[in-house]
Amino acid sequence: MFSDISSLRGLTLLSMPATEGPVFTREISSSFVNQSDRYKSSDRTFNRQYAHIYATRLIQMRPILTERAQQKWGSVIVVFGSEKNDGKFMVEDYCTADLPPQRIRPDLCKDSFVLMVSGLGLGGGDADSLMGLQLLVDMVTGQLGDEGEQNGAAKISHVVLAGNLLSHNTQGKESLGKAKYLTKKTQAGSVEAVRMLDEILVQLAASVPVSVMPGQFDPTNYTLPQQPLHRCMFPLSSVYPTLHLVSNPFQADFDGLRLLGTSGQNVSDIYKYSNMKDYLDILESTLRLSHLAPTAPDTLGCYPFYNKDPFILEECPYIYFCGNAPTFQSKLITGADGQEVLLVAVPEFCKTQTACLINLRTLECEPISFSAFSTEDEEGEMDISH
Repeated sequence: MFSDISSLRGLTLLSMPATEGPVFTREISSSFVNQSDRYKSSDRTFNRQYAHIYATRLIQMRPILTERAQQKWGSVIVVFGSEKNDGKFMVEDYCTADLPPQRIRPDLCKDSFVLMVSGLGLGGGDADSLMGLQLLVDMVTGQLGDEGEQNGAAKISHVVLAGNLLSHNTQGKESLGKAKYLTKKTQAGSVEAVRMLDEILVQLAASVPVSVMPGQFDPTNYTLPQQPLHRCMFPLSSVYPTLHLVSNPFQADFDGLRLLGTSGQNVSDIYKYSNMKDYLDILESTLRLSHLAPTAPDTLGCYPFYNKDPFILEECPYIYFCGNAPTFQSKLITGADGQEVLLVAVPEFCKTQTACLINLRTLECEPISFSAFSTEDEEGEMDISH
């Protein structure tokens, strides 16, 4: 798994047991700054009209688009074409805001990794998924693999859980149509799932900083931006200062490197209502539009912002991701002004048993798969690979 980055080539799992095992120091980021305050709603007023968000979006985007249109055509327009004799306007070309400005990339002298996991789907009843999840936790905490693997795992400086921590089966919507006396003594499926999540988080937070984003099926508000999960739900893990309950979208700086992403609702909504069927293409399109959620509030629920649209990108990230994708994908794109962005589609872990490992120094990304035992495997082998 970490064979290319591990500096230690010591004992393997086939070596004789040693009296004392080595101790590996966890790689700690020199700085982690949560920059997601713009996605936290302090005003909870929902009686406004959504017309305000369109006007606000136009006011904020106008200077960006004006500058970009001037660079492309030399004129202050965004749609280029001509009016025909029948009065129809024939569009010949168009101009998007493209990638916003990007700060100078910090020069990191050593490897430091961020592990991204999405769609744990706890409470779904899939035993293989739970086995794979425990293997992932054991890998991160250094309880899995030989000395080389453990040395590599120690270079993981942060873990990001990107939404849909709970399964859609925990929603309990079928109980809404039942009489109250039939459901009075029943326990919501999400209660046990949250308890399981707390037990997972306490294992991770005891070893490495963890940022936890909510998703579509998690116990927080449904509309974007989703607010952080409440700490009272995690009595075991919330005592650790390494546990960061963050919003969706989530934005943070790791050693000066800007990371931005969502739990996937913005991308899946465009996938649903357009002919774009590649998650990376959709990610790139939203980035070049300089807007995280261009379909909100039309087909994607969002808060009725009045004065400012927080989904407009003011700074270009170096890592831009979406969670709960059907498969793992990643690619590096370049902007017109030399911006470099790593696009990552983080797959649903409950369906793929796959996580993503991002090297902050090189902006390289690779998948890590955790396959539990299966009756379909002839020799019953367990696969932990990338």
